[in-house]
Amino acid sequence: MQSRIYKYLSYGSAAAVIVMMMAATVLEKLRGTDAAMQAIYHSPLFIALWAVAAVAGMVYLFKGGVVKHPFTLLLHASFVVILAGALTTHLFGEDGMVHLREGETLGSFEREDGGDAALPFSIRLDAFDIDYHTGSMMPSDYRSEITFLDAEPYSVVISMNHIAKYRGYRFYQADYDEDGAGSILAVSHDPWGVGITYAGYLLLLVSMIGFFFQKDTPFRASLRRIVSWGAAVLLLLLLPQQRSFAGDRPGTDPDMRQVGQALGDLSVYYGHRVCPFDTYLQEKGLDETLGALDRMKLFPVQDPAGTVTWYAASDKLPEQVLEDEALWTFVTKSPDLIRESLEADDVAGALQILAGVKAYQEKTAASVLPSPAKVRAERAYIRIARPRVQFMLCLALGLALFVLTVVRMSRGRKLPGWIPVAGAVIALLIWVYLTVCIGLRWAVSGTGPWVGRYSVMMLMAWFAMLAVVLLFRKFPFIEPLGFLLAGFTMLLASRESVSPQIMPLMPVLQSPLLSIHVLSMMMSYTLFGLVAFNGVMGLCVPSRPSGSDAGASDGLSPAERLRDVSLVVLYPAVFLLTFGTFLGAVWANISWGSYWAWDPKETWALITMLIYAMMLHGGALRPFRHPRFFHLYSILAFVAVLITYFGVNLILGGMHSYA
Repeated sequence: MQSRIYKYLSYGSAAAVIVMMMAATVLEKLRGTDAAMQAIYHSPLFIALWAVAAVAGMVYLFKGGVVKHPFTLLLHASFVVILAGALTTHLFGEDGMVHLREGETLGSFEREDGGDAALPFSIRLDAFDIDYHTGSMMPSDYRSEITFLDAEPYSVVISMNHIAKYRGYRFYQADYDEDGAGSILAVSHDPWGVGITYAGYLLLLVSMIGFFFQKDTPFRASLRRIVSWGAAVLLLLLLPQQRSFAGDRPGTDPDMRQVGQALGDLSVYYGHRVCPFDTYLQEKGLDETLGALDRMKLFPVQDPAGTVTWYAASDKLPEQVLEDEALWTFVTKSPDLIRESLEADDVAGALQILAGVKAYQEKTAASVLPSPAKVRAERAYIRIARPRVQFMLCLALGLALFVLTVVRMSRGRKLPGWIPVAGAVIALLIWVYLTVCIGLRWAVSGTGPWVGRYSVMMLMAWFAMLAVVLLFRKFPFIEPLGFLLAGFTMLLASRESVSPQIMPLMPVLQSPLLSIHVLSMMMSYTLFGLVAFNGVMGLCVPSRPSGSDAGASDGLSPAERLRDVSLVVLYPAVFLLTFGTFLGAVWANISWGSYWAWDPKETWALITMLIYAMMLHGGALRPFRHPRFFHLYSILAFVAVLITYFGVNLILGGMHSYA
């Protein structure tokens, strides 16, 4: 009886915490962050529920005999340590900001609640400097040269992802004044909480790895049951799905095709970077572009200091252009002359002017123009970036395989052997296409597919196709699930801008931890998507053993076998989500001084983690032992993933709205 009380206390409190966090994100959207913090996140009830869930859960584990599974026990204990660290930070930690102008000295900082807090030393800003991406006015880094004035002065440079630690205080580069003569530093003083929390993270990592080596776990049992079960296409997949300019379309006048090609050979300052004009043409089209040439930043101007700035003919031009009559005429009149030449059917004249613009760009902006290799890579990428045929093919194949698999399974039969092999070949070709797209984009931008909806959707499709190629023999259900997931994610990618902008990353996104964080999250989302599709299949097949099933060695129904498939996928999925979420917390602590800020994105990641973790506790939660409930829950749980990735970005906002 006591064991049941502790079970209900633990899971009931966890469920209440989930509901309160959901409500908090909505309240924050409606009433602001302060209202959500005061009403929920920092409320005694919310803190008490976490404490009850942790303590009651540990007591229930000991009474349930989980001691014989040391890594399972350590896994749950690590969450208790993490929560203890969070409580220590809440009670004793201090956070705030200090705003310094060059040469200014301060001995205090402004706390988050608006009050001032004294520092046991003074801090002076000696100098502030900004680095920019080549050929762009977008910052790549900014640095503050600081001196701590104490018994002995101590100087240090603070930059993005490079913090300063002094006497228990940590200082982070947060922002700067628009005139470049002032710096805003985040201040954090948390001598105990961070250490305790990081210890919990380490225990969590060790326990998650060790869990897979434990014997007699539900994961091992499900895995054993699963393992005991017995060139036209290439052209279609790699065919360019979009043209680099309107003049390249079949039937277009050959002269206009020449004009489009000449325009595509130019460079333009677009999307905070210098890029091939093809990238702009891909979004606007040739006719619209010709009408707006005077608004395109086609003309680089180099100042005496060697800095190159790009201007459009309609911009307010710098003095050095105004003072040079020939240059002023060239910059301001070239767009009109190109249009006038085309209207007079003087294509040769238009091409001559475009060649002059290209020669001027190469002469003036040689130091910031992309290399020929990057230009070729980007133009190739632009031609194949939108996966229209690919997503339609994946959806059609996934749906067909789904229906065939359900029908055959309901009759106790398997698909003919040639069908899975053919599906794996197609999956491999699509995976090659996705690899080429991701690789070309990576080569051009210098950044992996970590940021932006287009990139991460293509990455999820890449993981789905890889899973099909590697696992189609052992997991017969992986093909319909993988194709459907890849089709939906590529469909979403294809609805993004025609030429997804490849922009320089903001400094905070340049941490190497980001790539691991995003990969972990995207891999978990991909696996959760497979579980959701598997749940749909599980609702379509019999939930009780048929005659043929009863004679099988395991005696399981098709729905029960699919539940085993979901469980085998769920364990690594939940662990990857957990790892990615807390690695993100470490990244946030390094980048802006707080490992957990209750931002809607991280809050919903935690909600998703807890929702899916419930499914792993079928031994304690009886409903999850029933395949129908399990599969229905897996479908509804995926809504949390959709809210975490799409809903937060589109509706709730927050610090992660760039993702």
